Amino acid sequence: MSHHEHPQSTNTESDTQLEPLIAACEQEPIYIPHAIQGFGATIVTNPSMTQVLYASANAAAFYAQHQEPSTPLTAKITQQSDWLQINPQEFFPDSLFTELNDAGCNEAIWVETNTLSYLAWRTDSYWIIEAEPNYPHVSNWFEVQFQRAFHLLRSSQTQQQLLQNLCDLVQGIADYNRVMIFQFDDDWHGKVITEAVREPFNSLLHHHFPASDIPPQARAMYSKNPIRLIPDCEQPPIPLTTIHGTAAEAEANPIDLSTGLLRAVSPLHSQYLQNLGVGASSSIAIFKDQALWGLVACHHSEPQVLDRRRRRLLVRIVEFAAERLWLIHARNIERYVIRMQEAREQLAISAKTAETPHELVKEHAERWLDLFQCHGICYVRGDKMTTMGQNPSSRELQKIVRWLEEHARDEFAWHSHNLKDEVPGLLLENSLFAGLLAIPLKNNADVFSYFLLFRLEQAEMRSWAGVPEKLQVETAAGTMLGPRKSFALWEEEVRGKSRPWRPAQLYAARDVARDLLIVADTMQLNILNDKLEAVNQQLEKLASFDDLTGIWNRRRLEEKLYSELKEAQRYKKRFGILLFDIDHFKRINDEHGHNVGDQILQELSAVVKEALRDTDMFGRWGGEEFLVIAPATGMPELMQVAERVRKAVAELNQAGLPQITISVGVAEYINDQSWDELIERADRAMYEAKDSGRNRVVAGTEKK
Repeated sequence: MSHHEHPQSTNTESDTQLEPLIAACEQEPIYIPHAIQGFGATIVTNPSMTQVLYASANAAAFYAQHQEPSTPLTAKITQQSDWLQINPQEFFPDSLFTELNDAGCNEAIWVETNTLSYLAWRTDSYWIIEAEPNYPHVSNWFEVQFQRAFHLLRSSQTQQQLLQNLCDLVQGIADYNRVMIFQFDDDWHGKVITEAVREPFNSLLHHHFPASDIPPQARAMYSKNPIRLIPDCEQPPIPLTTIHGTAAEAEANPIDLSTGLLRAVSPLHSQYLQNLGVGASSSIAIFKDQALWGLVACHHSEPQVLDRRRRRLLVRIVEFAAERLWLIHARNIERYVIRMQEAREQLAISAKTAETPHELVKEHAERWLDLFQCHGICYVRGDKMTTMGQNPSSRELQKIVRWLEEHARDEFAWHSHNLKDEVPGLLLENSLFAGLLAIPLKNNADVFSYFLLFRLEQAEMRSWAGVPEKLQVETAAGTMLGPRKSFALWEEEVRGKSRPWRPAQLYAARDVARDLLIVADTMQLNILNDKLEAVNQQLEKLASFDDLTGIWNRRRLEEKLYSELKEAQRYKKRFGILLFDIDHFKRINDEHGHNVGDQILQELSAVVKEALRDTDMFGRWGGEEFLVIAPATGMPELMQVAERVRKAVAELNQAGLPQITISVGVAEYINDQSWDELIERADRAMYEAKDSGRNRVVAGTEKK
């Protein structure tokens, strides 16, 4: 049975017959209009506070018993008709009027005197004053009790410890037989998660209650007043009697008592509590982010009034406990986020050596299975799928991905813990999987990625507080869903669902999935960059290097000549060049062929590179001519470098190749305006070397 469905009825009525009753239950008034409970009295005045319009039927007797000593004799009340003559401004304490005038519409104020405790609020049409007997305590009783509760709750380190301490505190202060923490689920069914219980009640711990037990209109009331008090479940309601005006006027302009505490109890709810064996009840709301999270529900076997000071103390304690509860929750999330951050850092480290994102999934799957509390992981990128742990079949996975592509591609995280019911047909009928968390990764239109987490079905034996009967009762408002009569334990098996995904897990899964996407895209980009780098290197080689010898070509040499010249002109630096060619190279080509000539050029290039310094730049100037650029070098060092190069070539003795020599022209930068001038001097010196018999070095020292 789905947890969001109403529990199956043991009666013979069909669900179709029950649907109107359930709908009527949600519209049922949860208190009796124009009626109160008898642990106080209610007075309704006009906005100017000059007339009493309505008074609860017990008001005269109540005020006769609890009259303020300072009340003027002219304002004494002995019978209900006396309200006709009462001026509220004389009857009630001045501090009450002051507080009400300063308060906003429907803003409740609390004023105490030695005799009475007032709760009052105003609307556009009425001023409403509730009064209860005041039972003075020791002056610092409230502070002592709250400090005790504060220290106990603040010392709680876990949610369970905190809630148990809260139950014990409430029971100790209010003296109820049973105090429960009642938590709502997403469908407003409730579960007792903690309790403090004593005789004559039995434990209801871990019992569930259907949403119809606390309908929407009842839950909404807690936003107006966080506490609901029923001191006597069997006490009949006390009506408001008309003092000035008519019943028709009251019906046309009804009095909203929801802000107060005295409002009368719905007969159906009163009967429900009596069926449960409860004589007195109270409940205090627990809010999370301004939404109702649960209740502190209290039961007593006999009627019992909880005075206003104790109520206010309990509300304060519950509010503080809620703050502490969400702090513990936030710290748990913080610890989880730290664990996830560590996992992401490990992923980043692994990504430096992994070749594909699929490798990373395999490497980190075990840790992720633990962090996400899931049973299987599936990573999809394009047409490749990697699975780890327990996953649906390949066919089911493909069907899931196709469905996600069509219905959830633009969502940051699609999740379900009831997959078979939410998307019928995605899983086989006998599949044990129920939970899916899917992160679509939209990196581009052609290659899509999904990070999928799966959870197995988690069968649960659910204990209900009694057979959830659906009984019809006739009320003034029509046929209603009546209160259950039996609260004996009733169990059912809930199947087809997994553990729900927590918000922190959704965001953590999204972050991991995006990390994988970044890694995958980075790897793809690196592959493309490597290819581009290889192409660029090839282009660079073609643009800057000589194909035959592997040394710089003329274009590259000219660039360096230009930059060296500019640097020398600006910073007065020295540099020089060596220009040489192979003696009788044409004869070698003619006699031995061009293949041998090419080998000679290659061997010469290799031996010259060995003879040069690391800072020297060497390239092929053209044909059999070569150029060396020597930075930060002048005469006579240039001549020494040139002689070393000439000697190395002359000593080159490669089997199968003829002996060769070179003629070298040397030129040093002398305030030249262009590198052409430098080349021209070196070229004249080279030809002078040839004319002088070849295999020698000549310096070109003068400008033409």
